[in-house]
Amino acid sequence: MAQEYHYTWTWDLASTPEALWPLVSDTNRFNRDTGLPPMQMLGIQNGVKRVKFKFPVRVEWEEEPFEWTYPYRFGILRRYRTGPAGGNAGGLPPRTASTLRHAPDVSSTGQTPPPVGRPRHCVWDWDIQPETIWRSVSTVRPHRLTRGPAAGRCDGKKSHRERTRPLQTLSDRLRADGADGKTLDRLYEYLHRADDLSIQRMRPYALADGWGLPRRTVLETFLKATRAGMLDMYWDLLCPECRGVAKDHAHLSELSGRSHCSTCEIDFHVNLDHNVEVIFRPNPSVRAVDAAVEFCVGSPQKQPHIVFSLVVPPREELPISTMLQEGRYRLRASGLEGTQNLVATKDGPAQKDFHADALGWSTDIQPIGLSPYIRLLNRTDFTQTFKLERTAWSDQAATAADVTTLQVFRDLFSSEVLRPEEEISVGSTALMFTDLRNSTKLYREIGDAPAFGRVREHFEILERSIAAEGGAIIKTMGDSIMGAFRKPVSALRAIWSVQKELAARGVPPLLIKVGIHHGPCIAVNLNDRLDYFGSTVNIAARLPGFSSGGEAIFTESIRNDPEVLEFLERNAAPNSLTRFQGELRGYDKPMELWRVKV
Repeated sequence: MAQEYHYTWTWDLASTPEALWPLVSDTNRFNRDTGLPPMQMLGIQNGVKRVKFKFPVRVEWEEEPFEWTYPYRFGILRRYRTGPAGGNAGGLPPRTASTLRHAPDVSSTGQTPPPVGRPRHCVWDWDIQPETIWRSVSTVRPHRLTRGPAAGRCDGKKSHRERTRPLQTLSDRLRADGADGKTLDRLYEYLHRADDLSIQRMRPYALADGWGLPRRTVLETFLKATRAGMLDMYWDLLCPECRGVAKDHAHLSELSGRSHCSTCEIDFHVNLDHNVEVIFRPNPSVRAVDAAVEFCVGSPQKQPHIVFSLVVPPREELPISTMLQEGRYRLRASGLEGTQNLVATKDGPAQKDFHADALGWSTDIQPIGLSPYIRLLNRTDFTQTFKLERTAWSDQAATAADVTTLQVFRDLFSSEVLRPEEEISVGSTALMFTDLRNSTKLYREIGDAPAFGRVREHFEILERSIAAEGGAIIKTMGDSIMGAFRKPVSALRAIWSVQKELAARGVPPLLIKVGIHHGPCIAVNLNDRLDYFGSTVNIAARLPGFSSGGEAIFTESIRNDPEVLEFLERNAAPNSLTRFQGELRGYDKPMELWRVKV
């Protein structure tokens, strides 16, 4: 007969539940800090993971999926196949703004009641006594929960001088080459002091937010540090369902248009601006780190887009409270097809019931408040797992689309391209085509050498202005260029700057014809260069033909962008913006276009 043990530790803290959540729910670091050895995944069947570690003998268990409700509680059930315990149901549920409770329940594996109530494997009985567990749990003092990953300990075994010498040399070299000094200072400190778990997967946007520095500045510095040999760059392929790392690629050429997630058991199409994230690790010459080491194979912190994941038995209901950000969500139940779409607003209902039944989900988008009280009602004869997910991807992810549209990336990593014949979708890109007006006439009027100098100068101005707005020149074609940006307003700001500088340089003043369009496209390898194809590219390429010079022609998708509207209100002269219909070669119907004098 198994012996059960129940323990509870409680801390009084000043932090709010939402402040505690990202720290407490990081069970990977918690398990490491409590002295547990690394874990190894053996397989997944019906959502249940088989995991093992040595402690010091083989310990193997089946781990049910975590259940949680942001930001109040989470728990996990483990059924041990080998080792001292028969099961462990526990978690770290922050209950209120001032109380944090850790309550593991453990049953021993003894099958026959041994003397004086001890389990058969009496050597392990000590490990589940309060004083022993407290010795491990108490290593995670409450004050440590207020410290971010960057403040963690350095796990390297080298001396201080051995660790810092190559790092300092590379940092000084990058600084001399013009890399951002503030970012280098932060990066130096981070690589020296952060623990191994923090540097396994360094996300430049997340670090930039924590350091209080501009995101693009940090990302570009990381790219320069990679080129210098301080960092290594990886292309993480994220599953669209669990959003975990399905595959880790060292080169862009390893990406394929289709991939597979072994956790969710699904195949999916790859999209450069949704599920390919660029991350960094220190180069082994600076600091060695094992990126495969894990102390927990799953936790709420690994799926921050999921607000709650809860199991409700047949014909039962579960009341919960949670916190939401403004935006769109989707609710799903494991045994039902489809999802219920929601939109969270500050004026949304404070209470909401959701039924899992034979009728399925409503096709309407349901409103909900930001701190709702929710009842999950399972009206089926089967256990249902309810999950509420934010539909927006994390804005702290530096996606492949972000990185590959940076001029710094194009300059430093020109060999990073897709495989020949590979085509990968890009959900949204702003494309700009330019053409120099009357360039042939310019050569005739001022001579070949002076004209060539003016044309070359115009390319330099274009490249500088495009790079300043976070874009990149994809290719040049005679006197024309094709540029790419992540946001439409960046393209407009860039060409505004270009035309003003061209107008101030020399006589006759150069005039540039510009077309800007925004939409999905396909990334390809063309002549060993990362290029784009598709209808968005075709439309953008035809737009400069409607310009007489000194004008930007753009489509309705550009005109309706809120940031573009704001820019035009502040910078365009009165009555300089006009609407017209243009017939594009290859398209049956005229297209609504806009013209603005730059």
